[in-house]
Amino acid sequence: MILRLDSDEGIVKIGSPPVEIPGIIESIKISDALLIENADIQGRSGKVKVVQGWGDVAMQISLSLIDNPGAKKTRWDSLKEIAGIFKKVGSNGKPEVYTVSHPMIGAWGTKQLLISSLESTEYRTRRKIAVAIEFVEHDSAVGIIQDRQSPDAPADAAQSAPAPLVSDQQRRGLGKLEERYAQL
Repeated sequence: MILRLDSDEGIVKIGSPPVEIPGIIESIKISDALLIENADIQGRSGKVKVVQGWGDVAMQISLSLIDNPGAKKTRWDSLKEIAGIFKKVGSNGKPEVYTVSHPMIGAWGTKQLLISSLESTEYRTRRKIAVAIEFVEHDSAVGIIQDRQSPDAPADAAQSAPAPLVSDQQRRGLGKLEERYAQL
């Protein structure tokens, strides 16, 4: 399914042919982060950061829903339509995967996204509903590249035990140092 964002016009379109989703785009936010694991090293204070790669790209679209008397549509009708899109299931019985068309998401090199969450907030003093639609990357490009870079590695290498932080030779040297300090 194709999702097209036009931030200049404040419009979101979905499908092929594109159908306009109700609401006015307030903002589009895209983020990513490194996957970092903290490892303890014996005899050293603090932790060592071990970088595992990159996480999945996340995108958030913030919309404002207002009543549209000309179309005889309330903000609640618009919210119901967006909730239906969030709960849409593809032909494989799983949530719909969206191909997103927007220059900012293209700059990140991401195309396929899943709607991961939907949140709505009603304001007491205004006749408006704020909607946040969160997407997460489906089949991340970085993960695919990382998979492609290691086809020559043996299959059992990934399952073998991780290399020790201190080699056997260094460990033997530490034993001699410990004996020497013990005699002082």
